[in-house]
Amino acid sequence: MRSFRQATVYFASGTGNSYLVGAWFRDAAEARGIPAVLTPVARADPRRDIAAAPDELVVLAFPTHGGLPPWSVIKFLLRMPRRKGAGFLCLPTRGSFFVGPLLVPGAAILASFLPPFILAFKGYRPLGAVSFDMPANITSVHPPLTSRHAGRVVARARAKFDRSMDRFFGKGRVWLTRNNAYEAIWSLAVLRFIPLFPLLYLVLGRFFMGKVMFANDRCTGCGICAAACPAGALVMVGRNVPRPYWRYNCEHCLRCLNYCPHQAIGASLPWAAFLWWLGSAAALAAAVFSHLTALVPGLEAWRGYWTVELVNSLVYYPVFIAAYALFHVLNRIKFLNVVLSRTSPSFFLGQYRAPGTALPQLTGRTDASRPHTSTTGDG
Repeated sequence: MRSFRQATVYFASGTGNSYLVGAWFRDAAEARGIPAVLTPVARADPRRDIAAAPDELVVLAFPTHGGLPPWSVIKFLLRMPRRKGAGFLCLPTRGSFFVGPLLVPGAAILASFLPPFILAFKGYRPLGAVSFDMPANITSVHPPLTSRHAGRVVARARAKFDRSMDRFFGKGRVWLTRNNAYEAIWSLAVLRFIPLFPLLYLVLGRFFMGKVMFANDRCTGCGICAAACPAGALVMVGRNVPRPYWRYNCEHCLRCLNYCPHQAIGASLPWAAFLWWLGSAAALAAAVFSHLTALVPGLEAWRGYWTVELVNSLVYYPVFIAAYALFHVLNRIKFLNVVLSRTSPSFFLGQYRAPGTALPQLTGRTDASRPHTSTTGDG
């Protein structure tokens, strides 16, 4: 059995799925006599937490965003200190659900391999990666899984976790598995046929998805969403009843939507369609630029991929920023707020919370960060 002096377990989680996996690992380590600490990435201090020793173990649990870790997790990995010899285990989660008796699996893709790759350059020893199918939770566009359905998915993930950790603690690593072969096949396919997809999804999640979020007239201005946002992407704006305003570091983790006590937060699909149209308008500006360079002598030499993208950005981003500021103001008009609410499916779909989790556990702000890790709960 491989022995470690201690385990530092970090997690990034919007609705609790990755938190559960991190908590499972913390409990599994302690059951084997290994002291372990569970800490949210947003409140972590890895320079203080991690010792440079071969019996030191660092574990990271996080959700998959389009085949990559969320941008906040990538930044966290890049700022982690060099620790020669410390072990590292990667535990990404991926959305899934049952159709009858069959589980439709997700895919972590590059999220399984990028963190170990980054940390290998910082002296860590990559000891393995295991991805887990957890309940699908993008409740801005689909209804949440029922408690029973979510419990089935979590129970299956827990059984896989127990098998994987028996192997990990027994052999000291967990690389040569069917799970990783599955993720490697997905990774090769994505890199071969749609190599820009993970990066584009990362950008889309950062600059688009958060900009379709809004609060309806049920919002009381309590500020719970802003205080709990793991990316610090929410600010409360307004005098009488402040409303949340989503900034550009929003990663669409949907903690705000799913943990709002008044169910006052949703995503506007008509507004998303309008933003998509704005993106088309920006692309048109780049097309006009390309056409002009062909007509004006001397400018054709300046036309290239990066100059076209620069023109695209010069048009797109200012318009996009101004559009969301206008959206936030218009949302204060009661009639428009009602229209947006009635056309937003998320206000009718309900909320998802990982079974057995509560908001203080995800934020790590109280002693309640000690989790209840059962596989059943209120969904």
